Amino acid sequence: MKTVSILVYHGKHGDQYWLANTREQREAAMQALFKQLDEWSCYEGGVDAGLLADARSGNRQVIKAILESRSGYEYEGWDIEEAIDASGD
Repeated sequence: MKTVSILVYHGKHGDQYWLANTREQREAAMQALFKQLDEWSCYEGGVDAGLLADARSGNRQVIKAILESRSGYEYEGWDIEEAIDASGD
């Protein structure tokens, strides 16, 4: 059995999970989470407009910084967790 990484979002509509085993998967998961929270207007008035514009244009470093800085906010919590792949593949 091997261990894989997943990004877990703990939200008001339930938990969501994205595979984050590689750097590319982790960045894609963070981008998907950012986009979802942005669509829910979580960042309006709480994030610098310039940073928000950079994140919306796909700047992965800014997306990561915004997600990390707001992870403690209600309905914005997330973690990278380990899961066991029982298939062993």
